[in-house]
Amino acid sequence: MKVDIAAVGLLGPGFDDFASARPVLAGHEAYVRAPAKIPPTSLLPANERRRTTDTIRLALKVAEEATADCDRSQLRSVFASSSGDMDIIDRICDALTQPEPMVSPMQFHNSVHNAPAGNWSIATGNPAPATALSGFDATLVAGLLEAATLLQADGGKVLLAAYDVASMATFRRVRPITEPFAVGLLLAPAGDGRPTLEMALGESGDPTPCRQDALEALRGTNPAARALPLLEVLARGEGGHVTLAAPLGRSLEIRVTP
Repeated sequence: MKVDIAAVGLLGPGFDDFASARPVLAGHEAYVRAPAKIPPTSLLPANERRRTTDTIRLALKVAEEATADCDRSQLRSVFASSSGDMDIIDRICDALTQPEPMVSPMQFHNSVHNAPAGNWSIATGNPAPATALSGFDATLVAGLLEAATLLQADGGKVLLAAYDVASMATFRRVRPITEPFAVGLLLAPAGDGRPTLEMALGESGDPTPCRQDALEALRGTNPAARALPLLEVLARGEGGHVTLAAPLGRSLEIRVTP
């Protein structure tokens, strides 16, 4: 299965966007960790922006960056998160333990797994299908395969946004996600002079590590950060091969043609 990468969005510790991250990802500069800054989206009106959560803002930021130069009004999309809005879930669970449990309607509204996808559809006025999925630590590959399949079936372009916020202290023992991270990939049909991914599912294989030790440490902090070895290849502008962990203990073998 072949797809092109038309654009990339990125947000994480020390990374504000893909353009400014390229020198680090390409190995020309050392990675320096800094707290991730999650900005409000410019796509929603002010009253709607105030109701968004960090998870929604994280997803919309990379989606907005990856689609800056394309028509968003009919773009199909896949939103992939391993754990959804854990901050909201934590607050709801805490509220339910109180003597008089009262759940905020807005928190309940934002607790569903497809809240970022729904906000994206509203923000862009887009009636096209928007899929929300989860695949635990292999969520990135689950989303990539879903987006590539949609593209192969119907053509056009497809947006993938993979993201997770850090786990709250309550959940960290069982879901140790320690950094917020998100990546957006705009997939397009192969053959137009863009970087091409040739993908095939394989049996279990060791995922490709990052070249920098600091980036390799970041890769393990968040399921969406598993994209870092692929982003390194794209940032270098060279061909290469990347192995990513796929669901059910398998691997996704990706050959990148610049």
